[in-house]
Amino acid sequence: MSSMNDGLSKVDYSGRTVDLLLLKTVLDVPVANRRVDLDVSDDPMIVAGVEKMVQRYAILFITALGSSRFNDEHGTNIVPDVAKGLVYNMSSLEAAASEANMLAGRQMAIADEDEETPDDERLTASEIIDLKFSREESRVKISVRLTTAAGSSYVYIIPVGVGVH
Repeated sequence: MSSMNDGLSKVDYSGRTVDLLLLKTVLDVPVANRRVDLDVSDDPMIVAGVEKMVQRYAILFITALGSSRFNDEHGTNIVPDVAKGLVYNMSSLEAAASEANMLAGRQMAIADEDEETPDDERLTASEIIDLKFSREESRVKISVRLTTAAGSSYVYIIPVGVGVH
């Protein structure tokens, strides 16, 4: 393995599909307490397992519904709603985050119906555990706990930094 993977746990993912890492992951804490911030990595890496599942969920969560050229049912409305100023207090954030969580979870369940998705990449539960709304910082932060069919839990924070009025 290359030196960029030396600090990561070594897992045999041979024969499995992998994705390009698009999320910056904090790897030095237990899985249940990990935090993933959206960030395009300068040092390309691959992900599989629970991190691949988290990345798939996060991409669905922040992709504008209807913006995918090949699948108009891909994504949610949360980023466009925040950008349009439709998320203006905690109540509207709770409603938008709940809807986005439900849509992203449903889309993942449909995509995983083929039964070829490994248990550590199959989402079984998603729960919004914390919401932060800051007019001063012009940002919204949504903390979500994801649970896989293998029983692993993963907590991450989605920062949305646009259009808070």
